Amino acid sequence: MKKATDVTELSEKAKTPRYSSYIYSNDKSIQELISVQETAIDVKFISHPESLGQFQETTSISLKPHKLITYKDYTNDVYRLEASRKNRDLITEHTSIKDHNLTFNWTLHDETKIILGYTCKKATTEKILFGRKTHTTAWYTEEIPFNDGPGYFNGLPGLILELKNNESVLVKFEEIEVFNDKNTVLEAPKNKNNFISINEFQRSR
Repeated sequence: MKKATDVTELSEKAKTPRYSSYIYSNDKSIQELISVQETAIDVKFISHPESLGQFQETTSISLKPHKLITYKDYTNDVYRLEASRKNRDLITEHTSIKDHNLTFNWTLHDETKIILGYTCKKATTEKILFGRKTHTTAWYTEEIPFNDGPGYFNGLPGLILELKNNESVLVKFEEIEVFNDKNTVLEAPKNKNNFISINEFQRSR
């Protein structure tokens, strides 16, 4: 049994950030997971039915991808995703997605804020992903004129530097280097499994 004062402390310990690298060149981008964390432990507390003010600890383990690559080719309208994770039997499963780039109906707002020294503007959108409506807030900068962003997000007049989904999932850039080099060639990742579409992947979840 734990007291209610323990809730915040243990919940914060469960919030482990994951890091990815990102490169954009010649209308292509590639984002690759560089964190090695394969599991995440989420600690929650539920009120004990017979003891007022006391909470019972429950723990769930989430299996995280140990390989995650997102590749977007805007010239040929190609979206690719390669993901690998262990299942409950600790057998590695591979997911290979090939589809068109997703489109979003963005609403632009007047709000601005500074991220990593860049002036960013606010945009919001709603889209049904994985069977439920997802509300997304994005902060993008026109000072980096790439219509791209983390994951499958894109379509704003500047690079998306921060994303928030349903007020819970936060994705943001922590460091940016811009080089004037048009010779960088980005190759699509090799597929580890038969290709499926985004809709086929969502139906299998």
